[in-house]
Amino acid sequence: MKKKLILSICLLFTTLNANNFKSVAQSAQYGDVYAQYNLATQYKNKAQTQQDLHSAFKWYHKSATKGYSASQYQLALMFHYGSGVRKNAELARLWFTRASKKGHAQAQSVLYRFYALERPQPHTVQNRRYSMNFRR
Repeated sequence: MKKKLILSICLLFTTLNANNFKSVAQSAQYGDVYAQYNLATQYKNKAQTQQDLHSAFKWYHKSATKGYSASQYQLALMFHYGSGVRKNAELARLWFTRASKKGHAQAQSVLYRFYALERPQPHTVQNRRYSMNFRR
């Protein structure tokens, strides 16, 4: 009895998940940016092949071009790490910048690290004192 109950619950959740995927995919086809983001995330989380990552990239890109900052951030990560696409630092920075302009905190943090590493380090001049209390 317990086995049948557990099996039926598992089948119920599997069916609900499949129906959820279909409804999200249908909404994404109609241009809903949140659905496009959710569909891309589902593809990315269940990615077993390069084709799944490419599908995730496609849906993130559709949502990102419409201005959804979470998709812009995920797209930037895909370019940065080369998951599903060829690594491209320039495009990664572009999408991180777009997401950060929309107020995405993680994208702002990543951009800060990009610019902090690029900033020229100050040269230290030896044998000079810069104190106001300098006495000879």
